[in-house]
Amino acid sequence: MLLRSFLAIGSLLSLEASASVTIRKTGRGPTGYEVDFRYVNATAQRVLIGGGIQPFTDQFHTTGTSYRFNGRYDPHDYQPGDFYVSNPSPQLPAEPLYRWPYEMKSSDDGVWTYTTPLPSGIYSFAYLVNCNYAPNCSIDTGHLVIDPDLPPFQNVLGDQVASSFQVPFDTKFQASPELNTNFDYALDAPEGHRGVVKTANYTSPGSIHPAPDVHDFSIYLPAEYGTIPEKRYPLLYLSHGAGGNGADWENLGRMSHVMDNLIRLKHIPPTVVVTPSFYNLDASGGKFIYGNRSHSVPIPPAPHVRENFEKYLFPWVEQNYKVCQNASCRAFAGLSMGGVLTYEMFVNATDMFDYFGMFSPATNTPYIDASSAVQNPGLLKKGIMVAYGLYDFVFPQARELQTALDAVGIRYINRVTPFGSHYWNTWQDELWWFGVKVLWKPLPFGVGTGRVRAKG
Repeated sequence: MLLRSFLAIGSLLSLEASASVTIRKTGRGPTGYEVDFRYVNATAQRVLIGGGIQPFTDQFHTTGTSYRFNGRYDPHDYQPGDFYVSNPSPQLPAEPLYRWPYEMKSSDDGVWTYTTPLPSGIYSFAYLVNCNYAPNCSIDTGHLVIDPDLPPFQNVLGDQVASSFQVPFDTKFQASPELNTNFDYALDAPEGHRGVVKTANYTSPGSIHPAPDVHDFSIYLPAEYGTIPEKRYPLLYLSHGAGGNGADWENLGRMSHVMDNLIRLKHIPPTVVVTPSFYNLDASGGKFIYGNRSHSVPIPPAPHVRENFEKYLFPWVEQNYKVCQNASCRAFAGLSMGGVLTYEMFVNATDMFDYFGMFSPATNTPYIDASSAVQNPGLLKKGIMVAYGLYDFVFPQARELQTALDAVGIRYINRVTPFGSHYWNTWQDELWWFGVKVLWKPLPFGVGTGRVRAKG
């Protein structure tokens, strides 16, 4: 069964390049699916596939620190229950004997190919041309090439530096009694259930991206949006992390697919999602050059971002879209530094939102305490999820945050993603369970909240 085939006659950088990615259901092990990569470059001396795709590991050879040196498996050696965690890629100086599995082979006519089995999941990738380590490969020099016919979702060219595709789950070859690694909740929903995701620009004085005094975000509108006159929809703000932008959740996390399926399976009502960008808000808020994905720039302080969003973003969205305008049907969530921003919203914009999702939150002390709840009793009445990966480097910080919430008596739903690191498969999992267990559920939360068995 041919699921998806991409063939290009152009390139982001060169009209001579072409590429394709084909996902095939094989009906044989090790995963039941194979993925064929094809890239044409007559002048390349070596081509690797990197930029997000990872080797695999299992829960018996991985810790929060040692997965880089232990249990990094070629996908051809996949076993049920294997998963991937975030690794630098492809080559670490400390591992001179480690061979990156995703290396393409060429023919005399400059056609580079690679075929591999892959299990269920969303995979981001780019072609690394004559370059061994993705962070050192630049679009500007031609060492990092995005699949020209599988372009990323983005607002401005260069905002995203990887394409993505998804492989389905095959129970026969991938089911494991030890670990559920089925990511089919992010596949395309049936026709009639698919929302629309697009980018939007709004006035933000002082912003420099994508234009002076203009800032951007992405927005998901559910399939029902606009079909019922005057209906307003619940609204979720969903933030990226450090070094990212508002297109990350769609390009790397397939947010719209996750939302389509949450709505289709009636876990949540039709909901609008805004994924804002918190860099380049103004001169005092930190700058980020999207195309190189560098983390060396200053991260804008969470209070500054909150104040800017309250002044410009939130009013603009409410004026231009049919969305809810009270806390009971508004939520804020985010990953990593977006989790820090979510905590900032929880503490200092408490009355704006009734639901908060802190995914891999990179928070730090000081946290709220008993006196905070006395001064702001609304903190005790919100629907909260704190989620992080078992192998997530923010695991200690997330636990400290939970300890602070426990000390105040704040109820929350917890999710420790059993295969999770600080990476997109973790945050996809957390968004799914945020929808299933937390979003728009009755308040206040009690011991029975989240106990209803998930559908689908």
